[in-house]
Amino acid sequence: MTKSFGDRPRVLYVAGIPRTGSTVLGLLLGGMPNVLFVGELNFFWRRFAHGHLCSCRRPLPDCPFWTAVVHQAYGDLTHHRAKELAELERQVLRKQFLLGLAPASWPVRTDRRVGMMLTELVRLYQSIGQLTGASWIVDTGKEPVFGTFLARADGVDLSTIHLVRDPRGVAFSWTKQIPSDSEPRDMPRKPAAATALDWMLQNMFVHLTLPRLSRAYVRVRYEDLTASRADVLRQIAQAIGLPMVSPTAAGDQRAVGMPGQHLVAGNPAVRQVHAGNLPLRLDEEWRTRLPRSQQRIVTAMCASLMSRYGYPLRSA
Repeated sequence: MTKSFGDRPRVLYVAGIPRTGSTVLGLLLGGMPNVLFVGELNFFWRRFAHGHLCSCRRPLPDCPFWTAVVHQAYGDLTHHRAKELAELERQVLRKQFLLGLAPASWPVRTDRRVGMMLTELVRLYQSIGQLTGASWIVDTGKEPVFGTFLARADGVDLSTIHLVRDPRGVAFSWTKQIPSDSEPRDMPRKPAAATALDWMLQNMFVHLTLPRLSRAYVRVRYEDLTASRADVLRQIAQAIGLPMVSPTAAGDQRAVGMPGQHLVAGNPAVRQVHAGNLPLRLDEEWRTRLPRSQQRIVTAMCASLMSRYGYPLRSA
């Protein structure tokens, strides 16, 4: 395919907190013309080095798509080099992120860990763009810190979709036991109060950083996406400057197709649908299954942002 953006990939980053429906949003965006959804590329190298599964059911180092992407960027990459990149990723995103985000640290030197990691990220996105010819790459990594690094990376044109969901629904999702489909363990779990704190901190971080640093920024709600995908996709397209919504992406309000995707990480229930249609519906199981006491705790902790996002403080 013809290259469409050369050395400056346009990345559409979905920011927020996990369990908000970002994988479904990514699939819908991937149905737009010249838009490619790749899953979650934060910690790509850890997942690659450890052989996590692509949505095509092959380990990432054996997946034909990701093998081609890595070869395009690095040639014959050794396992040792992949582990080095994974360690660099971990050091920056888990140990040095506050130092890397400090205003005095920018522009960052390329011989520092943050600069080295950004160089590798740009190389990865460039390879994806050059290999596929896509005009936009959708990354649903969600971590605001990762998005902030991307926004400050030379060579990346970043736009942000801030995806939010009622924190009581997010909290309930984090209490459930969900098998991972990319590694041999369950997805992480945590108490409702811990999720509420994360929900506040992560969303506040997005507010304080990404609208200012991104080329374009738009906030959408999971609940609105499930109610009217066409309206939400048009809202995103207008705010970001994406091509108009395709008939496939906007037409059927009940389901979303997933043909031939190669997604890194994401919601296992969505990734496991390899062909045909995935039902698109509002998941409000939390209303009956999250104990009332925990609903009240989450509401009390998140009330200020819930009101800002249009969520009622009383559950029906």
